[in-house]
Amino acid sequence: MQMHTIAPFLTGLGLFFCGVHFVSSHLVPLAGRRLRNVLSRLGGQPILAAIFGSIAGAITQSTNAVTSVMIGLVSAGMIDKRRAILIPIWSNVGLSLLVILVAVDLRLAASYLVALAGVAVYFGLDRTDRIRHAVGTVLGLGLLFIGMQMLKEGTEPLRDGLMQDGFIATAARFPALLFLIGAGLALLCQSSSVASALAVAATHAELIDVSSAFWLVYGANFGAAGNYLLVALPYRGDAAQIAIMQIVQKLAGLLVVFAVLAVGAVVGRPLIAELSGVFAHSASAQVAWLFLLYQVAGALLSTIFINQILPLLERIAPPSKLQELSKPAYLIEDALVEPSTALDLVAREEHRLLQRLPAMLDTIRADTEGVPIPPATLRTASATITAAMARFLGSILESSLDRIDREKAVRLQHRTANLNALYESLDEFVQTCKLARQSPPSGRVADQMTEALHTLLMALADAADTDDQSEREMTLALLTYRDELMERIRQRVLREDPDMPAKAQEALFAATMLFERIVWLARRTALLFSPEHTAERQPLVVAS
Repeated sequence: MQMHTIAPFLTGLGLFFCGVHFVSSHLVPLAGRRLRNVLSRLGGQPILAAIFGSIAGAITQSTNAVTSVMIGLVSAGMIDKRRAILIPIWSNVGLSLLVILVAVDLRLAASYLVALAGVAVYFGLDRTDRIRHAVGTVLGLGLLFIGMQMLKEGTEPLRDGLMQDGFIATAARFPALLFLIGAGLALLCQSSSVASALAVAATHAELIDVSSAFWLVYGANFGAAGNYLLVALPYRGDAAQIAIMQIVQKLAGLLVVFAVLAVGAVVGRPLIAELSGVFAHSASAQVAWLFLLYQVAGALLSTIFINQILPLLERIAPPSKLQELSKPAYLIEDALVEPSTALDLVAREEHRLLQRLPAMLDTIRADTEGVPIPPATLRTASATITAAMARFLGSILESSLDRIDREKAVRLQHRTANLNALYESLDEFVQTCKLARQSPPSGRVADQMTEALHTLLMALADAADTDDQSEREMTLALLTYRDELMERIRQRVLREDPDMPAKAQEALFAATMLFERIVWLARRTALLFSPEHTAERQPLVVAS
């Protein structure tokens, strides 16, 4: 077989790949923000997951993009894993649009799309990012359609050469070989849809028959499962489970296919060919519809048995300590219909974070029990939860609230910001205390401040869990400002050890300043527990 024989095929393949890349790379940023906003508001109903997942797959033409978006939303605490995990598997259904388009003659549409994109680029109409991405999407679609047509036309001379070599006849006798070829193409192209689209083009050119193309499609989906395994490897916990769920969808579809093949062998009828023939008459269209039916079968089976699959995923990819600590326990989206109840849930979430505050000091306390959690882990987890609390409160404030509930929501907003600042300041305090221990006098002061802060933070957590006003007043009395005391301590330590290393001096000064700030933030939080302390409030200051 000479090179000029396969040149049109390779040209079409190159244009097809370029088109797929252009569409995916430009559509994702073009629709990314809106897509994230829509997906983050989805409920847990499987029907909504199926609809929006299919739409997302059709828009992005990349299940990897949809999977990455959902992983990002789950990691940021914007959507619960159980609500998110079905969306990527249904995006495979939307992705089938690419394979179906291969079976359609789109030469005229491709010409207009490329011309439109060319005019926009030549006359500089793509100056803004939004227009540039739109033009890139149009150009990608044009290249995609042209590549499809060239693939169809380029396979005809390729078919003649392969038929003379006897390759097609050999492959047709060994479905397992076709299955492996399909899997290899999917791994190479990083996409089951691209590999299946090539099978459609090959069928259209009579390079292979329908049954052979079916086995290429089966193999392509199996190969895609291998791609998702590679995607899941760097992740842990919820993120890994979302990626692994894509593997489950591909294997579930394969299970359905093999079950139908087994039944067909028993009854002596080609059931899959008959089923695809219901939707299309041409051979290439039947292959395209088979790909769609495969995705629907896998997604549907995975959705039906989702409650049985999730525990298995949690065993395979258990969450890390950080992921466990980063999960809100009480922020239930369904509670937003009743604002008063939703506010109580935010308050309970806040109390959980307040109870964790003393644990920020465990790594530098002498009498800590068990293995302490690194303060950086607690800080990162708290940032995720406070961000979720802020979004939850924002949704509450958008609803109709009476005066009491609105004031309660605003106080919770301020306390949430204070919580974030407290965790940041405590993390910095721990680091500076470790440096202050370079000198015995400054180390003793650091230890004393640590124990004092531990006691004050426990009192703050207790005050949040009581309606006893006298106990809250006692907490406020404990949280009085200590500016003068800290200054006297700094001066005393410097007198006791005039030769203290410069780094220890800097650490001591920073630790005492952070101590003052933490006490101030804790007092502001305690003041915000009670409406009667409104007059004492000051403008909110959050640590940067």
